[in-house]
Amino acid sequence: MSKQIHLWAFLQGIGFYPTGWMHERARPEGVFSMDYYSYVARLAEKGRFDAIVFGDQLQSRGAGGRTPERMAMPTLDPMTLLTAMAAVTDHVGLVATISTTFNTPEMLAERFGTMERITGGRAGWNIVTSVHPDTAGNFGLDEMPPKETRYSNAADVVDKACELWAAMDRAGPHLNQGRPVLVQAGQSPAGREFAARTAEAIFCPAPSIEAGIDFRNDMRSRISGVGRNPDGTRVMPGLSCVLGGTEAEARANHKAIMDMASVELAIEYLSESLCCDLTSFDPNAKLPVEAILEKTLLPTADVGRMVTPAGEKGTSLRDFAMNFMLNPRGHNVFIGTPEQMADMMIEWRDAGACDGFTLQPSYMPGGLEDFVEGVIPILQQKGRYRTEYPGTTLRSTLGLPAYERTEA
Repeated sequence: MSKQIHLWAFLQGIGFYPTGWMHERARPEGVFSMDYYSYVARLAEKGRFDAIVFGDQLQSRGAGGRTPERMAMPTLDPMTLLTAMAAVTDHVGLVATISTTFNTPEMLAERFGTMERITGGRAGWNIVTSVHPDTAGNFGLDEMPPKETRYSNAADVVDKACELWAAMDRAGPHLNQGRPVLVQAGQSPAGREFAARTAEAIFCPAPSIEAGIDFRNDMRSRISGVGRNPDGTRVMPGLSCVLGGTEAEARANHKAIMDMASVELAIEYLSESLCCDLTSFDPNAKLPVEAILEKTLLPTADVGRMVTPAGEKGTSLRDFAMNFMLNPRGHNVFIGTPEQMADMMIEWRDAGACDGFTLQPSYMPGGLEDFVEGVIPILQQKGRYRTEYPGTTLRSTLGLPAYERTEA
């Protein structure tokens, strides 16, 4: 049987591009309404997606203390949204991002245990440790714990939560999946080691097929190294797209999205991404690398890798910010026809670059509509994507091994 492609839908906010909310087929006013979430949930299930994924923010999304003025960045509680979306769907999985640093195992076990029961086994937990320094103050801390401490704590929290789910399962009635599917998205060496020991699915950036192959090979090696079966983990890199009836039309559609961006918006988006306010700098001057590294609230080593090469080349702030918008967050962006996109996805899957993709529509809900109506049928016709769900749980949809129940 040919390698089947798995698909997740990352439906945060108003789309992948910071200009997406201005698109004529976007519904930015809908992100605070149940009608909007009902519609996109049903659309994802119509597309036979494995799961809907939501991230979370435990702090305001500012630019080093300043709130961007030109950006639409709604962030709502993922557990609440996904539970509401469960009420209008029957099969699609529901993956919520929740931090181990600011939640106890008991809190996590209760919240996800409830989701497991009322959805019939469709819950997934995207495990994060939180990194943004502004989060600390919201929980009474002066600063974030060091990365090593956060990951050590995460391992303990996950182990304890799994023990609590096992106890719930034994007490009955059984949890349909035994426990939520465990998901991870860290890219650092510590994050990869944590994923190797824990994750049943991994979300990652992979801007090229070569990067995807390298990451998946590395993770499978790490998973084998800790005594787990790498076939029990799905690697799901991010993927966005702009489609058209012809390649020229797709490129014109992409240009139209980019043309909505002013230099001011691009710099605000870069400022938010780097957690450093760059709006007072001359856009035509050289990228202010030293000032960025001095002012950023994020780890300077990570930020340095992003900005130092451009600074050495003499790239202007304007050009760097505008180019940054072309490939937000380092994910792959496909521009072309639905047929071309289906072929690209199959090529990646066959090359071992992924087990599937986490779709991040360029704008919402139009970008998701284009993919479901244009690309999904082609993948199905080629025999590379399901036409019906194989079961009722997220674990069965992902084709993961059944949960092994143990005695107390």
